[in-house]
Amino acid sequence: MPPVTPSASASATPLEPAAAHAHAEAPSVRKQHLLQAAARVFGERGYKAATLRQIAEEAGILAGSVYHHVSSKEALYLEVHREGYLRMQAAVERALQGRTDPWERLEVACGTHLEEMLGGDAVARVTGLGLMEPRDGPVHATLGPLRSAYERQLADLVEALPLREGLDRGLLRLHLLGALNWTRTWYRPDGRLRPADMAAQLIRMLR
Repeated sequence: MPPVTPSASASATPLEPAAAHAHAEAPSVRKQHLLQAAARVFGERGYKAATLRQIAEEAGILAGSVYHHVSSKEALYLEVHREGYLRMQAAVERALQGRTDPWERLEVACGTHLEEMLGGDAVARVTGLGLMEPRDGPVHATLGPLRSAYERQLADLVEALPLREGLDRGLLRLHLLGALNWTRTWYRPDGRLRPADMAAQLIRMLR
């Protein structure tokens, strides 16, 4: 994942709790169908090469019908990622409920992150891919607050760890995110380790 300065992420304003936010603004069934189709096309072709016509064909609708839901390809790309980030936040929040040990909470959060990114639907997978893309250009500038809010969730978990004095928590967070997000480049579903196993091994290396 490309570098992000600790101060930039730490200063971001967190979103409202994702579970409540996602519930209040859940897309309609038709909109969800379009987001899934768009995520598949963006995942296969990338943002620049994908077209609204291709997305409409993938969704099984007329090209003009896309504009009933979004105003442009950029707006659709942003909505796919917004949905993905909110879902990932909500999944982590649910997994953390009732857990108090800081190391266990971090392990569970990492496992949930990996499960969503590696085994989730098209929206989850393309959102995970977006976490590794360069953070430049107008589209990614708009994505910044959403991505920073999700990363803030992990930053809070790292902040709660009983680490040795002098260790840079911001640097640890960046290394941790990099390790998690890079997993998608080598992970194989038929491998010997599941996402939860990988998260457990990763946290054991840190303790």
